[in-house]
Amino acid sequence: MIREFFYLQKSDRKVILTLLVVIVVALGVIFLTGGENDESNALTPADTLKKESQRDSSRRRPYYHRDTVYVRTKVIYRDRPARDHSYRQRQASEPRDSFVPRYPVKIRETEHVVLNTADTTALMTVPGIGSYYARQIVRYGERLGGYVSVDQLDEIEDFPLESKKYLVVQDARPHKLNVNKLSLNELKRHPYINFYQAKAITDYRRLHGPLQSLNDLRLSKDFPKEAIDRLTPYVEY
Repeated sequence: MIREFFYLQKSDRKVILTLLVVIVVALGVIFLTGGENDESNALTPADTLKKESQRDSSRRRPYYHRDTVYVRTKVIYRDRPARDHSYRQRQASEPRDSFVPRYPVKIRETEHVVLNTADTTALMTVPGIGSYYARQIVRYGERLGGYVSVDQLDEIEDFPLESKKYLVVQDARPHKLNVNKLSLNELKRHPYINFYQAKAITDYRRLHGPLQSLNDLRLSKDFPKEAIDRLTPYVEY
C-alpha cells in the first residue's frame, strides 16, 4: 500500500497527508483531555470541594507544625496570667511610700559626710556632687593614700567649692611612703611627687645616705617649703 501511495498524484498525496495530520492531532487532544475528565468524574462532589479548600489554604498561609503552635499557645496562656496575677498582688501589698528614689536624697546643711570613709553613694548625697565628682573624690583619695584636709579637694579639676562645707575629715590616717626604700618610679606615683622630686630624693640617698627629714631637701630647687609641708603627712623614714 505504501508503494501505491508513491504512484499517486502529488495533489492526492497532499490531501491524504493532511487528513492523517488532522486525525493524529484529534487523537492527541482526546488523549490529553480524556485523563482529566476521567479523574474529575471519578471524584465525588465532596472530594472536589475538599481538594479545592486544601489548595486555597496552602496559598493563603505557610505551613506550621501543629504541635509547635499548640505548645507555644499553651505556654503563653499559662504563664502570662500567673505573672500578671503575682504582680497585681505584690503591687497591692506594697505601701505607697516604699519606692526607691531615682536620685539620692541630698543631706541638709547641718549634716556632714566623712571624706575618708564615704563611698560614691554617700558622696552623691552631698549637694553639688553627682556620680562624676563622687568617683573623682574616691580615686584621688586612693592615689593620695587618704585625705588629711578637705582643702585637698581643690586639687580636683573644677570641683564645686560650695560642696566642701558638707564634708569633714576625721581621724586621718594616711598611707605613708618610706622615702628611704622606694624606687624613683614608686615615688613619682604619688600626686605630690613628680619625676624631678623623686630624682632629688634618690640622688640625696645615693650621695648622703638615708633622709632623716624632708627638710634635708630644703636646699633643692625642687622642694620649696610649700612642697615639703604638703608632702610631710605622707612620708616616713
